Amino acid sequence: MRSFSRLALLLPIGVFLAAADAPPADIVARRGDVQLTTSDLRDALTRVDPAVRDQVLANPQTVSEFVKDRMIRQILLKEALTAKWEQNPDVIARANEARDTAILQSWLASHAQIDPAYPSQADLEAAYEANKARFAVPPQFHVAQIAFLMPANATKEADEEAHKKAKEIRGQLAKPKANFADIAKTSSQDVGSAPNGGDLGWLREDQLLKPVRDALAGLSENGISEPFRVKDAWHIVKLLGSRPQSTLPLDQVKPNLVAALRQNRAQQATNAYLEELLRKEPLQVNDIGLAARLADPK
Repeated sequence: MRSFSRLALLLPIGVFLAAADAPPADIVARRGDVQLTTSDLRDALTRVDPAVRDQVLANPQTVSEFVKDRMIRQILLKEALTAKWEQNPDVIARANEARDTAILQSWLASHAQIDPAYPSQADLEAAYEANKARFAVPPQFHVAQIAFLMPANATKEADEEAHKKAKEIRGQLAKPKANFADIAKTSSQDVGSAPNGGDLGWLREDQLLKPVRDALAGLSENGISEPFRVKDAWHIVKLLGSRPQSTLPLDQVKPNLVAALRQNRAQQATNAYLEELLRKEPLQVNDIGLAARLADPK
């Protein structure tokens, strides 16, 4: 299934039928009497999260996938409506529930309006300092590897043979002017990294298995480890570079921090509204034997 299949299903329902006055140049996609126009798509995108909208509009391919998925949705919906599927009692109940939920969420949102200027720079700085530990970045390592893969049920002989091969390659790497990347390209069995000379890129310490961390701990920059076993492979790793633990600067985390603070402020406003609502007239619930009564269909 294409990457936007689930996304399209989250968008508002609506069938777009071919209209006589629709300019042909404005029609983005068509199948029979079902069509999508530029304005249809713009309208749909206005009702989704801005981050999702940015994802859709990121490049021509994602836009095309979105249009195709949106069209499939409309085609299926037209078939269902033609079959009067909306008259199914279960569908009616689900539709009413969805309608009530939309009304409720919009009503609560109207009572949780936030000052557009919030948070201020002072608010951001205070929140950043209070949560600085959450923005810590573990030590990072730029790693290259040569791997000799082993099946999960490998025999002792097969394991020993792979280990022997790894030691032979390690011996080649110890020779003057030996090129790790070239040897990795021809010897490593990891199809993902071998074409790149074994380069795995920058990895955080918490992304590495303990045997790998232990192997890297004893290396200086450009150092090469002895062969070691990790799960279903023998590995040789080279440390291309390292970075100490650091903390992301405020400017880098600002967008996420702003969103979190505004969401928290909105939740506080919603909670205050609900508390005041219940203070004026508290709930009364008769929960004596309620579970048994709910379980009994009579």
